[in-house]
Amino acid sequence: MRAFQNIVFVIVLMMAPLALAEEDDILVGRSAEGKLKFETSYVQPFELPASIFAGISGYATGSLGVHANDLDDLGNDFFTLSTASDLRFILLAKDPGMEVWNDHGSSHMGVGENFFIGPPYFDTHPIWNLVTGTPGNTYSLALKLHDVNGVYSDSDPFTLSFTAQIVRHQISIARTDVQHATLSWTTNAVGWSLESAASVTAANWDVVTNVSSLVGTNFSLGISTSTGQKFFRLRQL
Repeated sequence: MRAFQNIVFVIVLMMAPLALAEEDDILVGRSAEGKLKFETSYVQPFELPASIFAGISGYATGSLGVHANDLDDLGNDFFTLSTASDLRFILLAKDPGMEVWNDHGSSHMGVGENFFIGPPYFDTHPIWNLVTGTPGNTYSLALKLHDVNGVYSDSDPFTLSFTAQIVRHQISIARTDVQHATLSWTTNAVGWSLESAASVTAANWDVVTNVSSLVGTNFSLGISTSTGQKFFRLRQL
């Protein structure tokens, strides 16, 4: 039992899609003076899950919707829109790796291009797409709102910020017998390497070269518990 207690598992971070509990909003309205405005119902940066869309790589979602404001807010100078208006958003700038798909879904928007929103009441859901990026970093798009019918003047430029969503997974351990145990971790960890070291603060970790097997939805690997203390981790390649 003592030998088994010397085996320690490490909580690791990796990317995986999450089901969002509710829809987040970019609300579009106007000021009393007739200038387009926007408000967000979430704290930026918005977390993008791993893409589940065919042909769209990286991290992406369509859950972040653009909605017409449906309630006047005098205190914030934020009012509902006239049905005579017809809105677009214009992409002004984008960080490398951060994209939004056009309203046809055929390609990423280029700087200066318009995205169709339409007349109120609208509820549109662009595909926001972080194609390449480092988890924990923030990537932004600069936009402005425009009314092609000229009922309202353009909004001030505004920035939407995004980051890659991080989900916690763990390496599980189960004792096989007095001298052996089994490590297991999710098959979603494709592209991640299992490593070991004698100390969690070790400068150098060794790649575990033993071949794992597939058991259900997990990778599984048998290890010896009689070789002293070891720590294990998953590291993205």
